[in-house]
Amino acid sequence: MPELTVRRYRPDDAERVRELNRVAMRETPEWVPDAPDPDLADVRGHYIDAAGEFLVGEVERGGATREPDSGIVATGAYCPLDGWMAEQFDARAGTAELTRLRVAPEYQGHGFGTRLVEALQHRARRVGYRAIVLNTGVENEQARGFYESLGYSCVREETVEFEEAELDLALYWRRLDG
Repeated sequence: MPELTVRRYRPDDAERVRELNRVAMRETPEWVPDAPDPDLADVRGHYIDAAGEFLVGEVERGGATREPDSGIVATGAYCPLDGWMAEQFDARAGTAELTRLRVAPEYQGHGFGTRLVEALQHRARRVGYRAIVLNTGVENEQARGFYESLGYSCVREETVEFEEAELDLALYWRRLDG
């Protein structure tokens, strides 16, 4: 398995990040076709310039015709709590939301997701966040097992309506400061 390089998102990553999101989400029980992703249309504004972070993981792929962003096989981000997640957790308590963790299906199971989560947790802790929360589908056993293996605790399950979709989500929490 090739080695993963983790770095901050760049504007020229946008198309590959959106494509990886579609490919990875299609494999999950909570996939909603044609769901709007306004945060991915403005990654810098939604994450980086808003007290958050967005990282990509890329592998070196051989060949002289390799496109610059074709090596991105994983993404992950955190942002301040907002919207419905802020209603579920105390946004004033120094809590960030882990989101957009995606690993291309052919690269799953090789520690790439763990590397991204650890890098995001480190950066969040360094800028003062004390806890991190996330959500995933109730029926997404693979994701739930992954987050639990990293020390996240499921605090409850919620049914949430987004536009025309209703999702059963598991809400997770983890302390970062100790």
